[in-house]
Amino acid sequence: MSTAALELSGLKKSFGKAEIIRGIDLSIGKSERHAIIGPNGAGKSSMLNVISGFYVPQEGEVWYK
Repeated sequence: MSTAALELSGLKKSFGKAEIIRGIDLSIGKSERHAIIGPNGAGKSSMLNVISGFYVPQEGEVWYK
């Protein structure tokens, strides 16, 4: 059993033919803090919208504990 508070597994999201998120795997443990950085158009906001449930991923899963 994982001790992660948030896990992303194989997360993918597209808008039309544009692949925005191409298979993110991420595990954030309890009491850990992470920063999401990258250039404009890298998919940071889209990833957070998938995590929050605003967008539904085409593939992959999001787990909260």
